[in-house]
Amino acid sequence: MILESERTIALLCPACQQIQKRKFSLFSISRQSVHLLCRCGFSLGHLRGVGENIEIDILDIDGERVYFTLRRNKLVKSNLINMSSPEKGNELGYLGTSEIIKEYVSKKAFQFEPTTGDFSDPIIMNNVLNILQELAKRHKIRCECEQPSIGIDVYPKQVELVCSSCNGMVRISANTQKDLDRLSQIEEIVIKPCFPQIKERWLKPLP
Repeated sequence: MILESERTIALLCPACQQIQKRKFSLFSISRQSVHLLCRCGFSLGHLRGVGENIEIDILDIDGERVYFTLRRNKLVKSNLINMSSPEKGNELGYLGTSEIIKEYVSKKAFQFEPTTGDFSDPIIMNNVLNILQELAKRHKIRCECEQPSIGIDVYPKQVELVCSSCNGMVRISANTQKDLDRLSQIEEIVIKPCFPQIKERWLKPLP
């Protein structure tokens, strides 16, 4: 009996709202994390192999991290696994064989619908996310570090753009019309690198 080891993970990007797919082998994946990066530049998370398990760390559409631990033998026997956040039930994506993922994703439409109760002003937040989505599509959100990989964290009154490579961050207020007007005038967002050696200099005591 020949078992197919190749699998595809399909995730919804909270920034550009597009589906990003990544292939990997169940038997060759190791502790070295596989970075799940969207075409728009946003970091969706990571997956890695730990013993008999596959660990998945991905970003929820509400900006929260969700962690899964799946047995390799279960993935070998499963053609499709639907991944949802355990607390809110938000649909995150799918994991399965390449053929089934391709067929299933083509029939299934993802929709980004933030829960209005999660934000101080849902309309402002929605418009802010739309602007960031457009900037990301035009590759106008970046970090100046050598290996930029931008993720997004969404909070009730603000959005944080974080480089997962160097931890550089830009905080964007999303609470008032003034915040929205200010963001709408921005043509590009550039994150300054935040390397460990820079942090050490910041933390040195005053002479």
